[in-house]
Amino acid sequence: MKCPECGANLKKISPKCTECGAQLKQKAELALSPQSSVVQSAPSVSVKQAKAPKQTPSLIEFPGINRNALPEWRKELSDRVREKHERRAREAVLEAQGPVTIAVDTTAAAPAILELLPQTEMPPLNPIVEAALKRIERAHLTSSSFSHGNAALATAVAYEEQRGFAEADAGSLLDSSSVESDIETTAEASPEKVHNLSVVPNPTVIQEEASVVITKPRRLLGDANDPALNYLDTVPTTVFVERREYVAASAVRRALAAFVDLAILFALSLPLLALNSLTRLDWQDWRPIAFSVASCALVGFLYLTIVTAFTGRTLGMRLCSLRVVDARNGLIPTGSQSAARSFIYLLSLLSAGILSLYVFVDSENNTLHDRFTRTAVIRA
Repeated sequence: MKCPECGANLKKISPKCTECGAQLKQKAELALSPQSSVVQSAPSVSVKQAKAPKQTPSLIEFPGINRNALPEWRKELSDRVREKHERRAREAVLEAQGPVTIAVDTTAAAPAILELLPQTEMPPLNPIVEAALKRIERAHLTSSSFSHGNAALATAVAYEEQRGFAEADAGSLLDSSSVESDIETTAEASPEKVHNLSVVPNPTVIQEEASVVITKPRRLLGDANDPALNYLDTVPTTVFVERREYVAASAVRRALAAFVDLAILFALSLPLLALNSLTRLDWQDWRPIAFSVASCALVGFLYLTIVTAFTGRTLGMRLCSLRVVDARNGLIPTGSQSAARSFIYLLSLLSAGILSLYVFVDSENNTLHDRFTRTAVIRA
């Protein structure tokens, strides 16, 4: 049992509430007055309290200030929430009404029962076109990867068949003309029957023009004694390569040419030696001697390199009829070969001619500077 005043749950049925002491009605009274439960559920108010005048608030209220007014941000928030709820309600209503309207529309706009139309009779194809289509279809079925050249060949064959059909149709046209003449003769016999016959020409067949290959005109010579072929008699059938064998220079000739070249080098070095003597240097010191030797070696290197690279022979070799050539091809040595040959030749001179004695040992009378630079001295 529950107390209507304080709402406490009572374990035992008693006329008074154990918590607040209020009078409790029995079950019989509740059955007789069911409407009084609503009144009893509300808190009881005495008559004195109802008749008592309302007390004025003790707080001081300032004029122009409304305490119940809400702030602007709260109003905006409530408006937004209300609009959102209204929009959701409208969407829910539309979703609920959507399937119904669609069902009504579908039932209202239900199409009529479809019926099969009778198939119209297609006119028969031209046998030429039919044969060409069959051939093209067969060509596509045989090979999925059909080249353009093969396709052109298939179309060419189809056109050839069309040309054959055209000739057959031409023969049939000739027969029809003879039939037409027979009809005219019969028409003269019986003029009451007139037959207007018209010959339908065969559709023109598009033939692919074959590509014409233009070749240059050729001149055919039938006469073997034609002057245009006379130059062939002057051309040799075999080419002879002249192989020249060179005679190696002897050691005596090379020694004479070397003495002549040394004399020329001494003559070219005299101006430098004269300059050293004019300076009155002490010849017992090694520095003027080294300067003189270096100047003479420089003059000799330039002389031998330039003359050998340009002419292939020095003045001493020219007097002795000798020449320096490349041992591989017999030509004049290159600049690098001439420079290397001159450098090694000067080293052999600095060794007091000991390195030059190799010429007497070699079988081809070649020196060390000839072996290292792949050159040879021959008789010219």
